[in-house]
Amino acid sequence: MAIYDEFFGFRTPPFSLSPDPTFLFLGRRHREALAGLLYMVSDGKGFAMLTGEVGTGKTTLVHTLLTQLGDRAKTAVIFNPRLTSRELEQQLLAEFGLGRQVSGVERFRALREFLLAQFRAGVRVLVVIDEAHALSADLLDEIRLLSNFETSQAKLLQILLVGQSELVALLDRPELRQLRQRLAFRFELTHFDFGESIDYVRSRMTRAGGARDAFTPGAYVALYRYSAGLPRLINTLCDNALLGAFAHDEDQVVARHVRRAASDLSLKPTGRVALWDRLRVRYHTTEGETDPQILARVAQQPSGASK
Repeated sequence: MAIYDEFFGFRTPPFSLSPDPTFLFLGRRHREALAGLLYMVSDGKGFAMLTGEVGTGKTTLVHTLLTQLGDRAKTAVIFNPRLTSRELEQQLLAEFGLGRQVSGVERFRALREFLLAQFRAGVRVLVVIDEAHALSADLLDEIRLLSNFETSQAKLLQILLVGQSELVALLDRPELRQLRQRLAFRFELTHFDFGESIDYVRSRMTRAGGARDAFTPGAYVALYRYSAGLPRLINTLCDNALLGAFAHDEDQVVARHVRRAASDLSLKPTGRVALWDRLRVRYHTTEGETDPQILARVAQQPSGASK
């Protein structure tokens, strides 16, 4: 547990960097990607790509995908992009409990028999390849050949390439056009906008057991300015800001705590928060409140009443 958990009323650390599906928060792009990937696997579309810069939540989204698939799919996750073609095939055999096969023909036969058996049983098979932006062109072509396992109704093997934005440029190379043409879906995770960032922080605190909002409106503005809506940076800044408030026996995080945390992490302000967004976070405290209602409350505030 974080040393400030009891002080702020959390049962568990709200801003751990581990990809815990319990704390999953779906921004608009995350919702689209998860829905599309579930459809890709369940409908046997074959190939999909998930990209995003470091810290946008790709790993958490993949963990959530695997959790939601449950027993409906057999899955294998490949973390090492530096494998040879033979090593990739052997690892897939090991992941699916098929034993070690010496020749390429034996490996091919074992995989095909396994995939056909799963298809007849109504179970999809998904291979997730992480750090795919670091794959060689040769290995990517080998992965393309794996997608040849199919029946007249569907692809027997579903493959998800997960990587940083460089993966897009890699697949745009002329020699990989056949693989590129087989992609059924492309999803890109981007930064949260300002509203999503606030909802993300509040969601994590609630799921950690917090009964109140530990951040002031000014803290949220500072948080977005220094994180630009990048989930991993939001977590790190929130964790350090809460620690700073706790160290000074202050029961709420203010902008000063966030700025100090950002300074300690050598972060520069890059996110921009519009004036209307500042008004919304300061006055929009009622669920479902409309913009005209917010404006009416702003107009009723005495001069200098808001901090």
